[in-house]
Amino acid sequence: MNENTEESGTECKPRKVFFERIVRGTVIVTLALSLGYIHYRYVSNLFENNISFSYLSDLEREMSLRTEMGFYYSYYKTVVEEKQFIAGITKLMYDKLVEYPHEVNALNRFNVYPEVIIAAVYRYLTPWVNNATHLECHMVNRGDGRSPVESCVGLAHPMFFYLEAVWWLAGLTVAALFLHAAVLSGSIIGGLVAALQYFANHAECTRVQWAPNERENLALPLLLLQAWLLTGRLRTRAGGVQMQVPIFVLNCLCLLFWQFSQFIFLTQTAIFFVMEQLKIIDIKALSIFLHSHFCGLHTAVLLLQGNDMLKSSLYTSFFLVVSAYCLFFSSFRIKIQNRTDLYIETWLVLLRILIVIAASLYLKKLISDFLEVQDDAHVWAILQSKFTDYKTFHTLIYTCSEVFDFLPLSSIKNMCYSFLIPLVCLSVFNVVTFWIKSVKCKKEKEDPAVELKREEDEDSGIENIETKVRKRKPKSDLDTKELEVKLDEDKLVSFLTGLKVEPAIFYSISQLAVYGVMALLVMRLKLLFATQMCLVSALAFNKNYYSFSKSSRWNRFFPIIWCILILPIIPALIRNVMSEMAHVGEFNDYPQEELLEWISERAGVGAFAGSMPLSATVLLATRRPIIIHPHYENQEARQRAYSVYKVYGKFTSQEVYQELSRLRATFLIVESKYCYGKSLTGCTFENIWDAEVPALRSNPVLCRSLLTTPVDHFYPVFRNQHYAVFRIHDISVRYMPRAFDT
Repeated sequence: MNENTEESGTECKPRKVFFERIVRGTVIVTLALSLGYIHYRYVSNLFENNISFSYLSDLEREMSLRTEMGFYYSYYKTVVEEKQFIAGITKLMYDKLVEYPHEVNALNRFNVYPEVIIAAVYRYLTPWVNNATHLECHMVNRGDGRSPVESCVGLAHPMFFYLEAVWWLAGLTVAALFLHAAVLSGSIIGGLVAALQYFANHAECTRVQWAPNERENLALPLLLLQAWLLTGRLRTRAGGVQMQVPIFVLNCLCLLFWQFSQFIFLTQTAIFFVMEQLKIIDIKALSIFLHSHFCGLHTAVLLLQGNDMLKSSLYTSFFLVVSAYCLFFSSFRIKIQNRTDLYIETWLVLLRILIVIAASLYLKKLISDFLEVQDDAHVWAILQSKFTDYKTFHTLIYTCSEVFDFLPLSSIKNMCYSFLIPLVCLSVFNVVTFWIKSVKCKKEKEDPAVELKREEDEDSGIENIETKVRKRKPKSDLDTKELEVKLDEDKLVSFLTGLKVEPAIFYSISQLAVYGVMALLVMRLKLLFATQMCLVSALAFNKNYYSFSKSSRWNRFFPIIWCILILPIIPALIRNVMSEMAHVGEFNDYPQEELLEWISERAGVGAFAGSMPLSATVLLATRRPIIIHPHYENQEARQRAYSVYKVYGKFTSQEVYQELSRLRATFLIVESKYCYGKSLTGCTFENIWDAEVPALRSNPVLCRSLLTTPVDHFYPVFRNQHYAVFRIHDISVRYMPRAFDT
């Protein structure tokens, strides 16, 4: 009877565990999808409230996509409007509009694969969505003597379909954050708190609601998914195909979607290399990690048709050097048994890290020189300008922009008010304290001195003297002192060898530190830092990392502790959501609309030179060729911008005319805000050019002369309150009537 009962209990236990896993997995997936849908609706409503997008004409909608946003959307528009999909791809590969008259391969130069993928899906679904159910048009009266415009909404409209894909990716961001936090903290509550912190610090974590199709908004959800899979692999020690393939695909997509992904993967590879050096992971885990990056990197280079900037990146060089280390030098390690071994291995670890860094920099230089690539030179120039007085036109173009400034104190205050920074500090403190105390507890159990004292305490005093002598060998005072010295010397060694650090948590905290440095240097990267902090804050809800967690009497107090930690988040969450939802605006830019209509209807054939943001709008709305564009990560593009922006400097009209003639520009667009703009921080174009060319400080600003007096070679053809268009022509071909004597 008892045997049957035991057998039935044994059979029921696996079923119960399996059922619990199914229920837990279902709950986690349901919560992830629900949170993702909430964020999808939230950001789409914020975007609609900000500019009243549903009531704009198609031209106004294209105008609302400023600078890079309009530039990237123009490629989506190209693929969608072509009759055949392959014809649209061909136009992208042989683009003569973006850097007229040069031919540019957009798939190679720019990260436009998101636009290609979304356009392909739209074209495929057009037969199903192109009907009255998914498209509704209405007339909008704009007042102020403006003619009414037609506004169409629905998935059948190309721009609404495009933005719908962006909003779903934004929802995926929160879903991936919840999944990662739940796995990292080992609790559903930890995942929920990470999502709550994301909403409470929404402006610090994302700007998708204001700038929908910026590259980071498309790549960040994939980066979070990749980090989630890495955490799962580090936790389970699994390295099979079921983990390798998704990580490799995500690595490839991140590199295709966002050019900055290579720098993120550089830091990721560096962290894993350091983890292997500290023996937090073994060489096998590092090799599996490198293999997924190997596949992702090479596939991305292939799909980008040999992108030189990626091939010559520091990420590629560092990856190759670390891979060479794994293949040939990983076996040269010292097994630490005493303090001498510890000192030697410490110096070897530092030496290996320094050698890998030096070799990576040298290899990058060799590859860049061989390929004759200097596209990423501006990155190092910007970093140099952050810490020195080094200033050039290109560095000032970046650093004068608010998003490339240092992290403001207001962001840190906001993250403190929402209890995000205190929660992260508590999480890191708990984890580090637990790791240290775990070593101490283990050491006390294995300490021979403690065992000796325990044996002495257990002596009853009734044993036979001979038995005691046989049991414990008498030692002299000298032997005792030597034993004590040996124990003291081995204390550090035993502590380090006994320290067991969880790789997944160590990686997450290390990545947080790296993102923190990035955010301090460049405010635009605070979205990576704030999102990673939301993730790490979930560790505060992992009860296994509290020093008193093993005591059963304290377990009943964990719900109270968690409530105390969650309560400060709620007011900040409500305040932030209410503040963002209360923002209501309406987009209009009639002077620019007037300019674009003139270009489309009355301007002749020719290429337009102007500022980078306006050039992107001209390309998108009028499909006319432009001279420069906002994608600044190319040496040729930077040189073109340098030449065009001379019109806002103090150069002579003859010099600017020669530059524009060399670029084959037919029209020049001058903007009043750039010509007469003022800045408290000294960031007007006049200030920038004075810093770039101090010798011309005393000369008049050329654009002001163009706007006020006739200037040779520049013939005004359009003018309104914000914009002026000049036709560039050679004085030698001007019509001169012949004079006759009578």
